[in-house]
Amino acid sequence: MVTLDVIFADAAVEAVKVVKDPNAVTNNFQGAILAFKKGGWIVSLIGAAAMVGRLLIDDAADANWRRSAKHILAAALFAIIAFFVTYQWEMSAINKAIIQGLTGALAPELVDWISANIKSKLGIKERKPKGRGRKRSSGRKRSKPKAPAAAPPKPSRRKPR
Repeated sequence: MVTLDVIFADAAVEAVKVVKDPNAVTNNFQGAILAFKKGGWIVSLIGAAAMVGRLLIDDAADANWRRSAKHILAAALFAIIAFFVTYQWEMSAINKAIIQGLTGALAPELVDWISANIKSKLGIKERKPKGRGRKRSSGRKRSKPKAPAAAPPKPSRRKPR
């Protein structure tokens, strides 16, 4: 059975072979690409699985399949980015897998944080969405306004009995 530890160990051996070249930075990236091809792509599944787990327990009112698909794709991409960031770190494979899974699970918040930082650096103010006002809970239309002053009732023309 191939575990994540074995995959990372094989990838590290390949990376050491590649690093002996004078262009070490380029070759470290090439080593990371080789490791990703050999089995590092599994981290995208780890991140996506973390997001699926999070979405299963989420009670969001705006949940739909498009939103879920976007979140799962973002989680897979952020887990891959975490793989390349943590590739040369000196730590055990399980700790790297935990970091990559958490990065995948926190992908929506990371996207919001990154976009907010970029907007603040560029000086872009956030637009407030134009709301339609208060939503009525009953779903009824608004009632017509009452007449300002009701006139006294007219006397009836009937004869009393």
